[in-house]
Amino acid sequence: MRFVVLSDIHIGPEGYYKGILRRVSKDVKIFLDDFVEDMISNVKPDFIVVLGDLINDVNSLVDKQNIDYIVKLLKKVGCPVYYVVGNHDLKNISDVEFLNLLGHGSLYYSFDVGDYHFVVLYSVVLDDQTIVVPEEQVKWLRRNLNETDKQSIVFVHHGLAEHNLHGNPWFEGKPKNCLIANREEVRDVLSESNKVVASFNGHLHWNRYHVHDNIPYFTIQSFTENEDNKGIASEAYAVVDVEDDKISVDVKGNYPKKFLHGV
Repeated sequence: MRFVVLSDIHIGPEGYYKGILRRVSKDVKIFLDDFVEDMISNVKPDFIVVLGDLINDVNSLVDKQNIDYIVKLLKKVGCPVYYVVGNHDLKNISDVEFLNLLGHGSLYYSFDVGDYHFVVLYSVVLDDQTIVVPEEQVKWLRRNLNETDKQSIVFVHHGLAEHNLHGNPWFEGKPKNCLIANREEVRDVLSESNKVVASFNGHLHWNRYHVHDNIPYFTIQSFTENEDNKGIASEAYAVVDVEDDKISVDVKGNYPKKFLHGV
């Protein structure tokens, strides 16, 4: 099976942090056109997952226009596209408006493709900036994994692994702002199921690979991140090939990287 993971597109205004241009968004529509062409001509995935933060939030009207633009463009690939909610996506629009734009029925859900089961989680940012997977959703996750007999893969926006954030341009010294507070509880559910073979997240704006209880946790770089401070967007996306519990994650773009698990 082959699928593609795309994260933190951040269509909208460019983003600066500590005086440095970090989100190189001015040419993102060109980058997305190139992405769609590559999907159609070369990669030909079974499906695509967007790991959240489709937009840089501006206001309700602009945000809805930008989300609609991405959804309509990615439909041109001709394969299913599944969306994860990011922290920027619901700043100015309601859950219902967001779901209507995506054509989804819920902010968290699951689906099957071939011999595999896939779970999309919604990590919620509370008022004090703490990130959680709510208890009701954790219970749903446990039931959902119990009810499948397939090997399973999980997608979520924020981090579930234990990251050393030294050198991260956005989150060094700020684990509360990028890692799920009850991540150990969620990881325990994944481990106890004996079915989860991988988890993917975005948000941290870098590529990383961690292993907890023999489950690989892959963090995928933002599509528009100024990775080496040269003002060049990463244009990153990951081509994922899965066979049983063997997983290849090939990050494409201006700063390619490859992770192998069980190979």
